[in-house]
Amino acid sequence: MFNEMLESIEDRVTDIIFRVRLEAGQRSKSVYNVSQAKHEDVNQFEMAQRQRAAAQAPQGEKKVKQIKLNQPKVGRNDPCTCGSGKKYKKCCGRNL
Repeated sequence: MFNEMLESIEDRVTDIIFRVRLEAGQRSKSVYNVSQAKHEDVNQFEMAQRQRAAAQAPQGEKKVKQIKLNQPKVGRNDPCTCGSGKKYKKCCGRNL
């Protein structure tokens, strides 16, 4: 069955090849030259992106200061800080 399938594919391909009509007025492009990329072209693209990003960035803006907690963070299953004896998620954490 597999060999029959291969033969039918070969027959279809040869039929398609014989039916193709080429016109003399058209020039075909070489497939090998279409997708050539040079490292210089890629580097120029990256440099242009960096320049645009630098131009769009505001000048003289200070960095945002990171917020640090003075007390340790209360977990959901830890006892509540209000002293009720319940878990934080069932007491004061419910309102968040």
